[in-house]
Amino acid sequence: MTDYVILTESTCDLTQEMADNFNLEVVRLHVILDGKEYENYLDGRELSFKDMYDSMRNKKLPTTSQVNTQAFTEAMEPILASGKDILYVAFSSPMSGTQNSGRLAAEDLLEKYPDRKIEIVDTLAASLGEGFAVYMAAKKKEEGLSLEDNAAYVRNLVPHLAHTFTVTDLMHIMRGGRATKSSAVIGSMLGIKPMMHVNDEGLMEPLGKVRGRKASIRRVVEIVKENMVSTELPYFVGHGDCEDEAMELAEILKSELGLKNVFVNYLGAICGCHAGPGIIGVFYYGKKR
Repeated sequence: MTDYVILTESTCDLTQEMADNFNLEVVRLHVILDGKEYENYLDGRELSFKDMYDSMRNKKLPTTSQVNTQAFTEAMEPILASGKDILYVAFSSPMSGTQNSGRLAAEDLLEKYPDRKIEIVDTLAASLGEGFAVYMAAKKKEEGLSLEDNAAYVRNLVPHLAHTFTVTDLMHIMRGGRATKSSAVIGSMLGIKPMMHVNDEGLMEPLGKVRGRKASIRRVVEIVKENMVSTELPYFVGHGDCEDEAMELAEILKSELGLKNVFVNYLGAICGCHAGPGIIGVFYYGKKR
């Protein structure tokens, strides 16, 4: 049966249109900027992505807060009460306590609704890496895959959720604790652009370093070419308010690598405020992470 709902967090950075089309249930994290708290909607309706990145360019440092157990309960209970089950495709647990909040809510609710099921998959992924897993789960649900089989499918995706990206510097990632300590060694070199990925443990770490912006974006393409397994699967290009470069990268992926389905979107406020303006990368199914 496919009588279940896919639940995820706003960290997936899919578009609101995709969430609506797939009937996703999206719980929202929060961003705090200048003492004001904003809900992180996929369409940036409370705090636009551009405004958030501009604030960072002006040396303002937004912070984030995870989803609490009550918010998960409020999202999950109506689904269970309606007789449907839940597939929760979750943000990397080493990066946030959000998934643990969801797990605690699920455990409590299953005592109240013992006939219902909640499958939880830790993607060990962030932003459009998590988004890729959500997107593929939604596609499989449309094809009629059962809750249990879809959860198994997504778990099999996890070791292949590749995040290949470059950042202008590592200040924001290190400040947010989203990167391993070894990343710091390449953070302050003049003109050096760190190449990053999310490792098997679900944390950001360096892949190397390249001198100059154009060279770093070129290196993203090279790494994707080396690691990709299919031209048919979707590829997501995410960016931190550098849309022109992101669109150019998408065209290169199509023309040079023959990719058929390339989506371009902002990295939203949650992941974006830990990566900073100018982040750009590709999120896809790779031979390895």
